[in-house]
Amino acid sequence: MKNPIVVVAAAAALVVGVPALAHHSFASYDVTQQKLIEGTVTQWNYNNPHSWLMIEAPDANGEMKTWSFEGAAIVHAARQGVNGTTYKKGEKIRVVMHPMRDGRNAGALCFVMKEDGTFTRPNDGICDSEAVHSRWEQKGWLSKDAKSLSIHPASE
Repeated sequence: MKNPIVVVAAAAALVVGVPALAHHSFASYDVTQQKLIEGTVTQWNYNNPHSWLMIEAPDANGEMKTWSFEGAAIVHAARQGVNGTTYKKGEKIRVVMHPMRDGRNAGALCFVMKEDGTFTRPNDGICDSEAVHSRWEQKGWLSKDAKSLSIHPASE
């Protein structure tokens, strides 16, 4: 006969583990695209379960729009050198992200370039930020002249 404590513990692990796996779905983001948005920080929410970065950036017609980007949880962001004061209101930044599938002004953070050229990684597991940053630099997509840009890395 099986030990009832082991059976109960295994069942409890499944019940607790399944929601944790479901929490990290990136289904709403189009991971086949990477997009560069240049704008000004309006808010940096360094909190759990995920951090959020909001910026104001001009659209194709020059009209200012608010963009929201989902980033890593505090513990993960901190391991990548990002903290609660990394981004300041009014600071100009460039964000590379995976856009929302439904076209809203939002996305999953990959990396952020500050005006002084500092490369920051507030991203969650959706993006290999170091590899993506290296590729964007090699292709010249991060030059000062590059403005909002959308690419499909797989077809590139």
